[in-house]
Amino acid sequence: MVVKIEGMGCMHCVARVTAALKEIGAVVKNVEIGSAELEAFDADKVKAAIENLGFTVKEIA
Repeated sequence: MVVKIEGMGCMHCVARVTAALKEIGAVVKNVEIGSAELEAFDADKVKAAIENLGFTVKEIA
């Protein structure tokens, strides 16, 4: 699962998104500015966790 994220601009953002995804139990493969790659997980939970940080989820594929 790849999540395209708008609003991330630094490594602090990457760390926040990584922590939020791990907190909901997602298995995170990679997070970088603008995207996150994780094992298949509930898309609604992923979107909510990221958007609760103030970022915008543009696409989940």
